[in-house]
Amino acid sequence: MVPSSLDVYFAAVRDIQTTRYAQLASSSIIIFDHLATFSDEVELIWSSSWSIGKVLFIINRYYGLASVIMNNYGLFSPHLTDTVSEHFFQWQGWTGLVACMIAEVILQMRLYALYFLNKKVLAVMILGFIISSTLSAVVMGTILSGITAHAHAVPGVRFCIPNQIGDHFFLFWIPVLCFESLLVALALFRGFQGALSDGSLFRSGRALVNVLIRDSVLYFLVMFATYLTNMLVWIGAPQSLLEVPIGFSVAMSCVLGNRIILNVRRTTRDAELAKAARDEALASHLTSSQVHIFSPSHSSKSHSIRVPSRPKHHRKHELSTADTSFFSPPLPDEPEYLSMHVNVDVEVFHPDTQVRTVLSDVELTELRSMRTELQSWSDRGRGHPPSHQIGWAI
Repeated sequence: MVPSSLDVYFAAVRDIQTTRYAQLASSSIIIFDHLATFSDEVELIWSSSWSIGKVLFIINRYYGLASVIMNNYGLFSPHLTDTVSEHFFQWQGWTGLVACMIAEVILQMRLYALYFLNKKVLAVMILGFIISSTLSAVVMGTILSGITAHAHAVPGVRFCIPNQIGDHFFLFWIPVLCFESLLVALALFRGFQGALSDGSLFRSGRALVNVLIRDSVLYFLVMFATYLTNMLVWIGAPQSLLEVPIGFSVAMSCVLGNRIILNVRRTTRDAELAKAARDEALASHLTSSQVHIFSPSHSSKSHSIRVPSRPKHHRKHELSTADTSFFSPPLPDEPEYLSMHVNVDVEVFHPDTQVRTVLSDVELTELRSMRTELQSWSDRGRGHPPSHQIGWAI
């Protein structure tokens, strides 16, 4: 049965409205994210020093906002012409590719940090990124070069309709999906390594590593579903519905890319605040214990501060498990720990060199934690930067 002209008309209007509603929904995602994270943007981005991560955040955030304005103009403006329609489809096509590339660069920076600036991993990611982006750009350029557009006027509706769209436009998403799969495989592999490792590098930045892996996997799941939906729609949907999923691919890559950077910086800030509070508490605790403090300019004159400690049976009760008492072994770098956290030169006071200083469980835990961090700092000479430097670089 041949559909009547009235049926064709109603079907066209229905598809136009569906496309417009989809564009409004995707635009609402971007605008809502801007409003919800604006305070974090001011605190974590604008108040920080300039870095590659900051530049990428600004480009990704406001390029996405610009695409929202342009896309809604192209879909809702009542004053469209054929020339404007052609430019709109060119803009929309290349915007999708650029937004995807920006989000992938952000994800590569995260993985580069997750692998502690491993050059081999960086080379693999860059090579895959170049191949993926080139293939997608070739497909996009080939299809867009043959597209013509017309601004059709339906009573009450004026809409841009593309013509001569090839049957192979869905190929655009295949390189993107393959590269995204490579990135999530690298993230999962690093997470598996971290679960099996108890080295100081993973211990000292455990929270940051967890955030890096979590966001990488979450990003992949959402974007893989979005890109796959785009590809399936472009394979089987009628031409009038091809634009429905495009807005969501731009919106999700923009929002998730921004959230990736904000989450890393928020975790880094919280870790720095917690470390500062812990160091201050430890310095206060140690300086109130039995230490020998001397002036740098009068090293020959020393003053001993002795604070009465708790009874021995209390200390032994705290420091003993079963029949074994735990004493702190001589720590060769204890003076360095103290001098790092107290603004004077300090030296551990031992009344008798044959008797070891007895420390509480809290002191032992803090000193071991600081020793671990010091070891991680020394690893910088082997190419492993501290986690807080990685966090603020992203």
